[in-house]
Amino acid sequence: MRLVGGIEGLASRRRPDGLELAALGGLALAGSVLVVASVERPATALLVAAAGAAVLLILARTDVAILLVVATAPLEGAFSSGPAGISVTKLAGLLCLASFVVTVARQRRVLTFEPGQAIVLGILGIALLSTLQAEHTAEALTTTTRYASFAAVYLIVTQFGDDRLLQRRIAWTLALSCAAAAVIALNGYLNGRQELATLPHMNQNDLAFVLATSLPLMFVLLGASRLPRLIALLAIALVSAALLLTLSRGALVGVAAGFVLFVLTDRRRLQLTLTAGALAAAGTVFVIQSNPQRFEEAFSLKQRVAQQNVTTRFEAWDAAAQLATDHPLLGIGPGNFRFHFNELTGEPIGALTLTVAHNALLDVGAELGLVAMCLLVLYLALTFWRLTVLLGEPHPNRGFISALRVSLTIATVSAMFLSEQYFLPLWLVGGLTSAIWSQTRQRAAETLAAPARAG
Repeated sequence: MRLVGGIEGLASRRRPDGLELAALGGLALAGSVLVVASVERPATALLVAAAGAAVLLILARTDVAILLVVATAPLEGAFSSGPAGISVTKLAGLLCLASFVVTVARQRRVLTFEPGQAIVLGILGIALLSTLQAEHTAEALTTTTRYASFAAVYLIVTQFGDDRLLQRRIAWTLALSCAAAAVIALNGYLNGRQELATLPHMNQNDLAFVLATSLPLMFVLLGASRLPRLIALLAIALVSAALLLTLSRGALVGVAAGFVLFVLTDRRRLQLTLTAGALAAAGTVFVIQSNPQRFEEAFSLKQRVAQQNVTTRFEAWDAAAQLATDHPLLGIGPGNFRFHFNELTGEPIGALTLTVAHNALLDVGAELGLVAMCLLVLYLALTFWRLTVLLGEPHPNRGFISALRVSLTIATVSAMFLSEQYFLPLWLVGGLTSAIWSQTRQRAAETLAAPARAG
């Protein structure tokens, strides 16, 4: 009887599917190669084994893959792009997408569909069509690939972002990654390698945008116990100092707008926020006073080019508006604004050439057309409306939702002066909002349907 029961038990066990068998075969082959390689080059074999283990972990855990994308966004400018413009952000995005596909296939996960996804995919579809008719195809393809990676991350976050534990881990990942980016930027600034606080391969405005939009989520961490709170305060101080020393007016205007919104709508945590802000300001003053001459030089440089910057911004906005009206359907192609700036503004070839319009909406209108620009406006408006509605309801994670709305406000206002549509913050905030919204509505529908089923 035991033998029969054992045979029946073995027969009833689930047989491995094709995906699992392929994975086991790949592991066996990789193990054999590593054994042979370890004899000749043990250090290289150990490094490859560690990298392989990390990749397997990421493929098996989509939440870890999302955190990898979040971690690489602030630090992207610390590394130069590889062949064909491949960056750490794009590699992280590809791994995240692969992990998502594996998870869906392995778990047979039921996907959630909602209107925000249609908007994001609509912009991506227009970008692909615009790439086909762009005059400079290589630049268009590079820009579209970057947007496609963030669109994919948005779609993935909409499926997993309702997990409160993952939300908190995202906040901590942003805090630590932004703090690391701030340390690198401040070190380059204080050592004189950079005129302003920025990363070696990143414009200071782009770094400022990422840091500014991450700050509200970092303030959520102040409710933790003593040691984590001290770590969060240190991260806030470092990020605040680096943000100020970028001297990015667009990002600082966005922060001001976000703070005004917070004061007007959420006064319960105002005292804690002001205390943390005062400590951040003290840290900023300390950094400035450690080398006041560097700050004076950077500020003088910014003052000298301020008027020229204002003039070129207006010229860029006019040029982008003209391109949008001349090419309303598909624009001139992603990443192609730079090739039209001098012609439309009368600047001689070889003189100052702006590569972007310094306004996300006008940039999208010029490069992708008016339909894509309207879709971006709809995306921002829908995300803000959803966050506002959620804050009007009882929710266990109200602080995180409030931080998302402040972050979205900073991103939207800053994007009126900076072209940041191809950076993670806009799409991460939207993806998290979509996930929270969908799950909240689903739970509400299930609660309403429960009495009917019971009857």
